Amino acid sequence: MSKIDRIMTIGLVIFWLVVLVLILFCVLIREYLYFKNYISELEKRNQKLETELEAREKRLRDMRASDDDRFNYFNAVFAAMKDGIVVFKDDGALVLANRAARAFLHIDKHIFFKSDKSSYGAFYGLVSDVCREAFESATERRVEFQEGDRIFEVSALLIPDRYQKGICLGVMAVVIDVTEARRLEARRKEFVSNVSHEFRTPMTLISGYAEMLRMWDEVTKEERTKALDVIEQETKRLKKLVSELLTLSRLDRQEGQERNLPFVDVEAVIEQILWSLEDMANKRRVELVSDVEVDYPILRANEQFFYQMLLNLIENGIKYNREQGLVKVWARSDGNVLRITVSDSGMGIEEKHQERIFDRFYRIDEDRNSRHGGNGIGLSIVSSVVEQMRGRIQVESRPGEGSEFKIELPLNGGTLGG
Repeated sequence: MSKIDRIMTIGLVIFWLVVLVLILFCVLIREYLYFKNYISELEKRNQKLETELEAREKRLRDMRASDDDRFNYFNAVFAAMKDGIVVFKDDGALVLANRAARAFLHIDKHIFFKSDKSSYGAFYGLVSDVCREAFESATERRVEFQEGDRIFEVSALLIPDRYQKGICLGVMAVVIDVTEARRLEARRKEFVSNVSHEFRTPMTLISGYAEMLRMWDEVTKEERTKALDVIEQETKRLKKLVSELLTLSRLDRQEGQERNLPFVDVEAVIEQILWSLEDMANKRRVELVSDVEVDYPILRANEQFFYQMLLNLIENGIKYNREQGLVKVWARSDGNVLRITVSDSGMGIEEKHQERIFDRFYRIDEDRNSRHGGNGIGLSIVSSVVEQMRGRIQVESRPGEGSEFKIELPLNGGTLGG
């Protein structure tokens, strides 16, 4: 092989080597660009995934925070409820009991860790039994339980599984203190009974004597006069009863609490009442004394209610007094509080009656009230008026020594201190 041929062969080899290198370089460049683009795409996807993960993580944090808030609210409401809530599982195990339930049932937090719960008393045992009966019968149960002077209503309700139809998770017992409700119900029944009685007695007398007057020519003049006197007396009694019931109704509707009530001349009102009761006092030989030093204007109030309040107290002081007795009205003001005292030298009130004398239709003695025309409403009106005026009233009395009613009324829109 000649030198030229070798040179050409070497050149050809070098050429193909260069071509091969160029081809490899191009392949590498292409692969590099491909992988670069692929990595860039992966980075974009990764960035997108990170953004989505961050958003989901934020949503989870928000949901967790929201759940924590709801859980806190639930715990706060559950703990603050005045009604007792007790939850039992389907196997009878105690799961939850709020603060009110623990107080009502006399249980503590250790009950959740005790297998023997017999030491927690009859009330807890009753609630547990009622819940078990409700679960076994798959029906709501309701019972009442009296403990001392308190009455409780226990309602047992099934707790259904919200995700599995027909499955019961347990039983919830709601324990409600219904003492006040039962007391008010008894008072309402007593009120209706008393009102019926108060109307029935005069109506019976009026009806009887009216029937007698039908035989006008067959009865003597004295009998006719007595019949007419009784009818007149019982009619006045009915009118007074209706008037007092209407006053109580107005007080119950919160009348007299309007803004910008007019000023009441306390001294003038007391003088007017004493003047109107002067004949009644003279007939019973009772002396009326007034010691009132109150500036005007000082008290804003419903004058009609204020008048009725003092009239009832002073009238009672006359009716239930002894002969040659005394009724004294005293009033003073220090600019913030108006103090009024109505005292008498009458028969007095036993201590056991003093807490209830302001109850409607409460009578200390049936014979005593019937003799003096009392119906048990007057002092109730007094108490309601004082309460409406944001005041307070108290009575001091001893049998045979008389009674003293003390009233304190706040002035200038203020309130009374403890």
